[in-house]
Amino acid sequence: MNAMTPYKAALRGALLTLLTLFGGLLAGLVVGDLVFHLIPGSSIQDVKLGHVAIAAFPALLGFLAGGAAWGVQMGRLAGNTETRRLSLAGMLGFAPVTILLAIGLGLLEPAIVGYLGARGQPVYRVFTLLFVPSAFIIAGVSAWVIGRGLGSPKLARSLFWQVGLTAALTFLVVNMLMESLGWVIGAPNAAERATMLTVLALGIITAAITSGAVMGWKLTGKRE
Repeated sequence: MNAMTPYKAALRGALLTLLTLFGGLLAGLVVGDLVFHLIPGSSIQDVKLGHVAIAAFPALLGFLAGGAAWGVQMGRLAGNTETRRLSLAGMLGFAPVTILLAIGLGLLEPAIVGYLGARGQPVYRVFTLLFVPSAFIIAGVSAWVIGRGLGSPKLARSLFWQVGLTAALTFLVVNMLMESLGWVIGAPNAAERATMLTVLALGIITAAITSGAVMGWKLTGKRE
């Protein structure tokens, strides 16, 4: 019988998710940015593909390391100690879908903004339309792979919907709250105070916390 209460499990899941996934993501991006600026001749005004590739390597390592650590920790919450299998599940669940979505959004965003903007949709609504589903997909797929890594297709399906919806709704609430406080993406002077990056970062952090809490709750309950 598991002695950990559901509330303690949720808190632990939230903290572990924040530390591993967001921590690995942040560390990878910081190191990647540092490497880019240390490359002789690198410049954000004249970006070269080779420089970007070199800088992207430590960023990718951060993604993978964070995902691996997350997978292992989520497995332990479920009472599973298969380190190799769950670290692989964590890496395959988080890094690929996050990177593919980031690339896809980067390529499609200008066209989508132009198309919807011509039909009267403001930039901040386009941001919501793009990033709320992205939060669902990243959280849902990552959780689903952990469930599969634990050998339970039923648990994987349950985690996909519950964790994914939690992340998406959290991101939406943060987005709406920031708008109500005057942090409106695309508004005058928004670029000067990095509105989009601020809203995006807060959305990611809070979504990691709430979805991690649901993961902790569900996985610890599996041990009962």
